[in-house]
Amino acid sequence: MNYKFTDFLNKKSEKQLSKMTNQEIYYKLLEYVKERADEKTKNESKKKIYYISAEFLIGKLLSNNLINLGIYKEVRDELKAAGKNLSHVEEVETEPSLGNGGLGRLASCFIDSMSTLGINGEGVGLNYHCGLFKQIFKNNEQKAEANYWIENESWLRDTNIGYDVKFKNFTLHSKLKRIDILGYERDTKNYLNLFDIESVDYNLIKDGISFDEENIKKNLTLFLYPDDSTKKGELLRIYQQYFMVSNAARLIIAEATEKGSNIHDLADYAFVQINDTHPSMVIPELIRIMTEEYNISFDEAVEIVTKMTGYTNHTILAEALEKWPLDYLEEVVPNIVEII
Repeated sequence: MNYKFTDFLNKKSEKQLSKMTNQEIYYKLLEYVKERADEKTKNESKKKIYYISAEFLIGKLLSNNLINLGIYKEVRDELKAAGKNLSHVEEVETEPSLGNGGLGRLASCFIDSMSTLGINGEGVGLNYHCGLFKQIFKNNEQKAEANYWIENESWLRDTNIGYDVKFKNFTLHSKLKRIDILGYERDTKNYLNLFDIESVDYNLIKDGISFDEENIKKNLTLFLYPDDSTKKGELLRIYQQYFMVSNAARLIIAEATEKGSNIHDLADYAFVQINDTHPSMVIPELIRIMTEEYNISFDEAVEIVTKMTGYTNHTILAEALEKWPLDYLEEVVPNIVEII
């Protein structure tokens, strides 16, 4: 159903467009675009691609979504007629702090492309609350601060999907949030699936981007790439990565079985693309679930997972390739150590 932004405002706001601030216009546009996105159906097919990545550098979404919906010029002209400038409204938007560099940008390009091509393929990652960091200048010095980007009204959508992730000493329940990924002028869409914990605590952040790295139950999704120069930081990275891939594996199996998979044929329903080293534990995790929970033999599980996974390598520099001491994995996720 096509309806203009001004028609939407007439129903949703008592304030005239010409009297609204840029911030007010932005939040109404956010609501309008999400409502228009609701009209689109999900790309569907028997087999689905799951692009697992520690980061997705998706950028600001308002203008991109308006373009993909084919209404950018229409909205720009509506605002202009009311004496408003769409470029100024776009500046209000806070960029999702879910990625950092080329690795995250590549991931975003892939999920954008799949949506535009009508391919049933989605991103899977973590919902970092403070991202990497943001740079500020204070007293003539450069400082790093937490990048709080999540607002009450954002592109994130809540779901009722969540899974129990079992570590050695405790279990964390996840909750899945989604961002619509709209293809260019298509009637269908995909999602970016972002897993989070229910108990993030901003009070753990002490100064700048330093925080209590040991309180895993409350810090797991605070930051992208927490400092790993200490054992505490390395362990946190392992917790993060296992949380990401365990949730991804659960989502993959849940969606495949819903479509009729008996797990023995999982490779006919899912393909997993591993973006660099961070999600690589999804391989032993899938094998673990198949052998422990579905009584599939180890050899068959390995064969299934081999058929359904691919890996993108971004560098061969030794300092960029992750290496974890095996005893660290024993501390966090002993169940997959034997498989590794």
